[in-house]
Amino acid sequence: MTSSLVLDDVTVARGGAPIVRGVSLTAPAGEVTALLGPNGAGKTTLLESVSGVIPITGGTVSLNGGRLNALDRVARARAGVAHVEQGRTVFPDLTVAENILVVRRGPGVIDKALELFPELHKRLDVAASLLSGGEQQMLVLARALAARPSALLIDEMSLGLAPVIVQRLLPVVRDLAASGVAVLLVEQFATLALKIADTAHVLSGGTLTYSGPAAGLRSAPERLHAAYLGEPLPGGAGGS
Repeated sequence: MTSSLVLDDVTVARGGAPIVRGVSLTAPAGEVTALLGPNGAGKTTLLESVSGVIPITGGTVSLNGGRLNALDRVARARAGVAHVEQGRTVFPDLTVAENILVVRRGPGVIDKALELFPELHKRLDVAASLLSGGEQQMLVLARALAARPSALLIDEMSLGLAPVIVQRLLPVVRDLAASGVAVLLVEQFATLALKIADTAHVLSGGTLTYSGPAAGLRSAPERLHAAYLGEPLPGGAGGS
């Protein structure tokens, strides 16, 4: 594997209270790693700590063997971390093309985005605020990938989107991983994430209750339910 994102015993606090406690996981290059769990489990907090939106209070985060703890958000992006946050955070007054170029300029950047999402071809000169929700999510993904990340963090990609749009986006995420990117995917619809994930982790109450092959949860929904309820599974966190 050319790269991987590694979290080792990560703890994150908000307002002085620990939200995530002692989380260790690896998102290898070339794979989709799903991070699942109920609302309020700490999934978004964990992603934000990886990308530098908020600091971690314990443990380490590393990418390609380099420790990220001391780096701010901009430096982590330069090191190869791209974060697709909730809410489709486009620059509304910029065109589609400008949204992509604000991250990275150079030959082939726009062409690469259109390879992934040909739907955007006729929208390049349109303000991002005028795009549909699905088009905006395509744009956010295209913009993140224009930075050529080693690790891509995706938070609730399906939020507010029609199922047909989500089904369009999922294979793209799978293909991105296949191209050598380490994808860490937070998704509210566990069944969707498990369809494309290689490995799954379930976070409940700020701690991991399952870590193992995604197939172990695809084939046994009762195990997923138990993990969501905070019940550590035999062979779960730390193995499968």
